[in-house]
Amino acid sequence: HEVARPEWWNDEELKKLSARVVRAAPNTVAAIVMRADVLSGLFARCWEAKPRSAVELKEAALSFERATALCAAPAQKTALAGNAEWCRRQAAAE
Repeated sequence: HEVARPEWWNDEELKKLSARVVRAAPNTVAAIVMRADVLSGLFARCWEAKPRSAVELKEAALSFERATALCAAPAQKTALAGNAEWCRRQAAAE
């Protein structure tokens, strides 16, 4: 079933929102991962995302790496590091 989405639930607004969230909580894993998720487009099935540029993918990779460094959970660290690597490969293919 389709759920009504808020007006801001689109690619450009999610990019803006994720930037604001990181500015508000720059050392919070959840905020950094939110930004990385939006910039990478890895989970864009939740919204209609445009193709990502190499610049966006590189920023996403850096964000995933920062979150990895701050994260205490080994399994999550592994997943975040894998996401960073995926972003770097996509950026290189750009």
